[in-house]
Amino acid sequence: MKNKQKLNSLLFTLIMLTVFCFSTHLFSDGYYVRMVYETSKAGTFMRSEEVYESGDYKIVFVTSPENFVWVRLKDKYYIGDSNVLLRSFQIKDLADIAYEYVKAKRLDITKDGVYKFNEESFSLEIFVVSGEIMRVVRTVADVTTTMYINKFPKQFDIRSLLAKYKFVDDTPFPEEIYSLSKFFLWATTSQGKDLIRISGYDKNGKVLELEINKTSGDFKVGNYYIKILKASEATAREIKNALRNY
Repeated sequence: MKNKQKLNSLLFTLIMLTVFCFSTHLFSDGYYVRMVYETSKAGTFMRSEEVYESGDYKIVFVTSPENFVWVRLKDKYYIGDSNVLLRSFQIKDLADIAYEYVKAKRLDITKDGVYKFNEESFSLEIFVVSGEIMRVVRTVADVTTTMYINKFPKQFDIRSLLAKYKFVDDTPFPEEIYSLSKFFLWATTSQGKDLIRISGYDKNGKVLELEINKTSGDFKVGNYYIKILKASEATAREIKNALRNY
């Protein structure tokens, strides 16, 4: 009887360990707290974030100085300050930018240390400790942005976090316009009368600017025109190939 009880106890322990390991593998890819400082002639700006990532899904809770959430669902982005999140053009933090830059340039940052990269319009410093990116510093003109990354392992279910939000895809823009995000290392969008301008840098660090309007451009996608304002020869060719059927 005692041996049977011991066997049952051992089996229960093995089952619980299996469940724990499976759930950890399935649901817990990381938990991050990030502090972002931006310094310019105008002063210093600070932002704090909590970041949850699992595979192609990412949720970022910006908790100060204002509260909002942005989400990446594979290649789609959403943002909002309530449980309703609206479709957006790409949103990236400095960690995303650092990883994508290193990947695009085929750089090796596997050893611990400080890696400095200078492009014509910006510079990046990536601090690696124990094989992890712990800090990223980006300088564009007189603005320096520093992200401190603290990673703590924590079990969570990304699907439960996502289930708290309603993702709204109701947008006048066709999907092909959102797909232009893939050509940017990072970008900002500005809206004028009857147009949207996307300004940033391509994966090779070159200036890239596009305009979306309803009147004229290099390509017509749905009811909108896309105009290439600034682009390297290689990136312009990639965009034209992607939109050659329009």
